[in-house]
Amino acid sequence: MLKQNILQKPNLRINQKINASIINSIKILQMSANELTKYTQIEIEKNPFLISPKPHSVTINVQGIDNYKKNKSLKEWLYEQSSFISTSIWGEKLVEVFIENLDSSGFCQISSKEASYITGASLSQSDAVLKKLKLLDPEGIFSNSIEEHLTFQLKKKNIFNDNYNIILNNLQDVASGNYNKLSKLCTLKESEIIEMINNIKLLRPRPLDGIEDEIIKNIIPDIIIEVVKEKINCVLNNTDSYKVLIDKKYINEIKLKQKNINTQKTRDYIKDYIAHGKMLQNHLNRRNNTLLLVSKNILNYQKKFFLIGEEGILPLTHKIISKKILMNESTVSRAVKNKYIKFNNMTLPLSYFFSSKTTDKNNSNNNSRTAIKAKIKKILATEKNTEITHSDNNIVKILKKENIIISRRTVSKYRETLNIPNSLVRSKNNL
Repeated sequence: MLKQNILQKPNLRINQKINASIINSIKILQMSANELTKYTQIEIEKNPFLISPKPHSVTINVQGIDNYKKNKSLKEWLYEQSSFISTSIWGEKLVEVFIENLDSSGFCQISSKEASYITGASLSQSDAVLKKLKLLDPEGIFSNSIEEHLTFQLKKKNIFNDNYNIILNNLQDVASGNYNKLSKLCTLKESEIIEMINNIKLLRPRPLDGIEDEIIKNIIPDIIIEVVKEKINCVLNNTDSYKVLIDKKYINEIKLKQKNINTQKTRDYIKDYIAHGKMLQNHLNRRNNTLLLVSKNILNYQKKFFLIGEEGILPLTHKIISKKILMNESTVSRAVKNKYIKFNNMTLPLSYFFSSKTTDKNNSNNNSRTAIKAKIKKILATEKNTEITHSDNNIVKILKKENIIISRRTVSKYRETLNIPNSLVRSKNNL
């Protein structure tokens, strides 16, 4: 006799529906000021009962690069992006020297050593600024050669290796079709070499290739910061650019004429558009209130940054802020996305203030990676004046005096991310 085992498998389904209003509210929360301005203008054009508090022509903050001479508009865009790179006088000078020495293809025509000589900054300072500039948009800007620009793109695709490096150092053989020589140098089959060369051909050889077709956006800060007697004051910036108003005068005129409207379809049309306009107002108000609440908590938590600079940055995560304001982590993430603050002459992304804690087990203090990197950069910046070249072990000892306990290996890793060479190379450069 066959035994039949009947297994009961629970089939649980959670039918949670998110209505269109919630989806729209989430979408609006994560929009940048530029995106929100364009979005509300479209809504005003679609909805006859909505009006803008200011003319559309004033609120548009997007410009096409082809409306200007290429170099002029590119430089304006680079200066705008680089406002948070350095707040020091020498840092601003270095930024200017590098930007003004870009050629028409986007390659940097001046070395770090030459820039440091012109500005009076140290070579390590010059290297650090150039490294940050290379992260700006468009991709690969400030590369010093086609080889470096192609390498940058391959690394971004996570396919760069020693064989690609060999090919890029022998581009004359690529141009002449000498694949046999390249296969011997790389110890690869000729078919594999051709495949790698095809990957390279998909890349842009120059940073500004096709840039005329790209749109450059002005960064509009969402939050304006003032520090008064060590108190952080946060205010929303220019909310009129994406504010919408209900045209009550027009609604009253419609209501008077509504008696003569016989069709239910027309009545529903009027009712729906008025309701949609009010819902949009609520979403915008909720977005502004959430952004202000999140920003205040982030910036008050990072108060030391506004008093002493990036050395004062504390470790911070979305989870910490979400607990403070009793909101979901995803809400914090959306509120921070594409948002910027304006402080003195700096425009900084709000995400800049989130920094992880150093993973070094020896470090029990509340030091963020950003703050430690800033301290290392500051220590090395003194080398030019003191004529002392600090080894990584020396930096460990100096940081220990400030109660920052990290290993030499961690110092080396942070120094390398700042694009600062080791003490042996620096000592030779300073001779």
